[in-house]
Amino acid sequence: MLSLRCKNSIQTFSFLHNFYRFHLYSTKSPNQSFANYLVNNLGFSHQQALSTSTKLPSKNTNDFKSSDNANSVVDFLKQHGFDDTHIIKVVSSCPKILASNVHQTLKPKFKLLQDHGFSGSNLVSVITSSPSFVTRQMDTIIHDLRAVLGSDENLTKLFRKSNAFTTTSALENLVSNVALLNNEYGVGIHVIRNSIVKQHACFLRKPEFFRNVLVRVEEELGIPRTSGMFLYGLYLLSGFSKECIESKCQALRSFGWTEYDVSELMRRGPNAFLSSAESIKKKLGFLMTELGYDPDFIASHSALFTYSLETRMVPRHRVLLILKEKCLLDYNFYTAIIKTETKFLKTLIEPYKEAVPGLLKVYQNSKGCSNVEAVLR
Repeated sequence: MLSLRCKNSIQTFSFLHNFYRFHLYSTKSPNQSFANYLVNNLGFSHQQALSTSTKLPSKNTNDFKSSDNANSVVDFLKQHGFDDTHIIKVVSSCPKILASNVHQTLKPKFKLLQDHGFSGSNLVSVITSSPSFVTRQMDTIIHDLRAVLGSDENLTKLFRKSNAFTTTSALENLVSNVALLNNEYGVGIHVIRNSIVKQHACFLRKPEFFRNVLVRVEEELGIPRTSGMFLYGLYLLSGFSKECIESKCQALRSFGWTEYDVSELMRRGPNAFLSSAESIKKKLGFLMTELGYDPDFIASHSALFTYSLETRMVPRHRVLLILKEKCLLDYNFYTAIIKTETKFLKTLIEPYKEAVPGLLKVYQNSKGCSNVEAVLR
């Protein structure tokens, strides 16, 4: 269940609209002095400068009476590791940052980020991905997001992937959906946090949509909420249309899968359907034609669909074929595939380097080759 701190944060989130205000920019004439500054000082193109200047809120137009303040903002950003490309991206997205007071606005907010573990490239990444973040009530956002995510590490990972969490509606949706999963469906908070970092988009959907998808996962896919595949079902139904999912089912049928086989894979391994239809076909061609696996085996080992055919499955299979041909080892393919790269090298390459000179080179050369048949010769 959620901790007291998280519950308090959830209650806080329901009133986020009392804390955050957003400015909607209407179409207006360019601010020529501001546009000139962008071109002459920051390297903007003329067209890009004119477009960006129209985003400058009217109340900030008067703040830009001279370039002194803007220069101080640019210097401040450069002191924190921002290069010219970063600054152009930040200003293009949020031009009013150049009207910010460095000492009263930027320094306190950058310090807040640093206090929460952001520094160097991480700090630059967060601000670059969501420039308007520093113009709003960042302290409340960070505090409440961290309470839900549980750590600064998760917060950093999330901001690297998306800036959508800094909007009021997204935050409210996130908290509501987390509470539903945790309180009503019994999914552990640590599992939920890891899921948010991996597949954040589904947690931003409206609570009504989110609840409906959870019902469909159980009723349509037949995946119980206690299953480790339940969240993969959530990712699938919330992220793909029925037409898209059907195209993936058709890819399976083209390899002789029955409706029962397809439904079993959907139930036992919905993670397989996160791949594209084209990818599914390529992997089935290898798994069924080359290795001779049947639908039941593949459905019960659906993790195979999550690994790259070119950089993992085919190169490792090539190594196993060589070791078997040399009568050195007859090793289970699936066990070899799920090993980490380090463990694979340590257990299936290193011990046989002397017996099979060039084995490591064969493995490395096989990686990334799009011609599977050539690799297997």
